Parts: sequence; C-alpha cells; structure tokens
Amino acid sequence: MKTMEDIFNGKAKDFYFIGERLQQIREELIEKDPTEDKRQSPFSRKAMAERLGVDYQTITNIERGPLSFNTIKLLLYYYSLGYNPIWVMSPDNEFIPKMNVGANLVYQDDVQQHYKELESSIVTALTTFKNQI
Repeated sequence: MKTMEDIFNGKAKDFYFIGERLQQIREELIEKDPTEDKRQSPFSRKAMAERLGVDYQTITNIERGPLSFNTIKLLLYYYSLGYNPIWVMSPDNEFIPKMNVGANLVYQDDVQQHYKELESSIVTALTTFKNQI
C-alpha cells in the first residue's frame, strides 16, 4: 500500500494505471455486449466518445493514462453502469470489489422512472392540498 506522501509526491506516470483500468472495463463491456460485430458495440471507442461528447482520440488518451476532466467523466459513466470507482483509482485494489454492491440502484431506469412518478404524485397532492386551504 502506498503512503499518502507517496501519492502526493507521485508523478503523472504513477497514475497511468487508472487509464489502463478504464480501458479494461471498456473492453470487458465490449466482450459482454451481445452485438455480433464488436466494432458496432455501444462500448467501442467511437461510441463512447460520442456518448461522452468528446472525440475518439480523447478516449484513446484517457486509456493511455494521463488524467483529465474527461477521465472523471468516463469514470462516472462506468460508475453508473455499476463499476466501483475506488477499484479503478486505488493503486492497490486486490481486495476491492470491481463492481459496486447494489449496482447503483439510483441509475437503474426503472428506479428513476418510479422516482419521477412519485415526485409527480407528491407535487399533485401538494397542489391539491394548497387549493383546498
């Protein structure tokens, strides 16, 4: 385990493992994707670049290791798919689960839809209540 001093004094190359892990996740997603032609996978570099609003070369650069704002965007996107950002960012991740426990329930479409419906019902009930007083 690295000390905090090691981390604070680290050079950019000491953190290239983050990009390598992000690439590993993307390649794992491609492998799991049922798309026959993997070049057409929604997890191809091209598709990921379009999804994040960056160019193809940016995804390549992120996976090579240099950290940037786009690295964080990609990390958060993978988090929304259930991947553990601590697994990606921790230098020693051997005992850290790759996937989040609970698979980020708030990002699941059905949970979001139920929340929106509940929110709408509450707003309607409050409006009705205000009109009655």
